[in-house]
Amino acid sequence: MSRRNEIVAILLSHTSVACSPDAAVEERAGASAGVEVQPGWYETLNLPILPLEPGGALPLGAAPQGGHWAFVSARVRGLSVAEVEVRARFFDPVSGDLLFAERRVGEVAPAQDDPSFLEPALDQRGAIVHLPVCPRDDDLPIYGRELRLVLEVTGTTPERESGSAEITVTPACTAGTVGQIAVCECECSADYDPGKCY
Repeated sequence: MSRRNEIVAILLSHTSVACSPDAAVEERAGASAGVEVQPGWYETLNLPILPLEPGGALPLGAAPQGGHWAFVSARVRGLSVAEVEVRARFFDPVSGDLLFAERRVGEVAPAQDDPSFLEPALDQRGAIVHLPVCPRDDDLPIYGRELRLVLEVTGTTPERESGSAEITVTPACTAGTVGQIAVCECECSADYDPGKCY
């Protein structure tokens, strides 16, 4: 092999190592190393975040603008930022189809019960994703169906520190008083009629 061909072979071998899928995965994982993301929900926007259980309900709350929504965000440990972007994507777990995606940007503050975690600042509420669930007129209702939630939290600083979590949840009318749950179930029914719910 000529000297020129040896040099080309060496360069190609280094390029293949640097661009290998494993190297790309390791690079992405490095950006999130040590970042813990705990998905959570809000019964109302003036109460603290509550944990979401894998395979459990995603409780709905009445939104100020009407209807019933899921309010989603996360507690995060390992980020050194004061503002984050929260990106929530909901997929059909069987087909893999993306059903809903939303992003919010807002301030975070140390959690009162454990200052090692950051959570959305309630006086700002910017880092809380709003998922409109009921009523919906589209052909893909998301109430009462299992969804795969992928939640990513990224700092807005140039370093773009980030972490993510994935969880399976089912939007359901499980929060509030008996009367509030009844209104939620009425608005989320397949034959929804505004006149019969109030």
